[in-house]
Amino acid sequence: MRIIFATKNRGKVREVKEKLKRFGIDVVPIDEVKNVPSPEETGETFLENAYQKAIYYARALGEPVIAEDSGLEVEALGGRPGVYSSRFAGENATDEENNRKLIEELKKRGLEESPARYVSFVVVAFPEGMGLWSEGEVKGKVITEPRGSGGFGYDPLFIPEGYERTMAELSLEEKNRISHRGKAFGKLVKLIEEIRCW
Repeated sequence: MRIIFATKNRGKVREVKEKLKRFGIDVVPIDEVKNVPSPEETGETFLENAYQKAIYYARALGEPVIAEDSGLEVEALGGRPGVYSSRFAGENATDEENNRKLIEELKKRGLEESPARYVSFVVVAFPEGMGLWSEGEVKGKVITEPRGSGGFGYDPLFIPEGYERTMAELSLEEKNRISHRGKAFGKLVKLIEEIRCW
């Protein structure tokens, strides 16, 4: 069985492949299937955005699709960047540009760190309209000095609760075990197991 993953982010694909490989599920990134125009992300929440993407691609491709929307919520910034995490510094912003903008926003407020959390919502949609969803979060703090070369996104700035290292300093296995996406996909795996039992 294969599931299309509505992302071009290879970091996300690696994490999800690791979670679903024991079911014999092949996870294929959307850009390796066929060229389908991207839907607009008009949702006001992570769940709305993930659902919009999943159902859009499932109907367009006639195959099961996983979509995930996730981001960083920083307490000192009133929950921003939130659903705008991937484009915090503007449309098509790079990870480095988004990180730089976050650092600038914190320093503007005279802060070196702030409580924060990573949030992830995952939706699996089928062409017929049925689906599943799950969510995960990891609490911690953001800092203004990037550390580590692993991970992606805001990982060099995010220190999970109970750790002294940033997400970018953790191994993929460690990150998968504690990350917001890891937790969301862990719950999804349990749902898949229950469905298989039925």
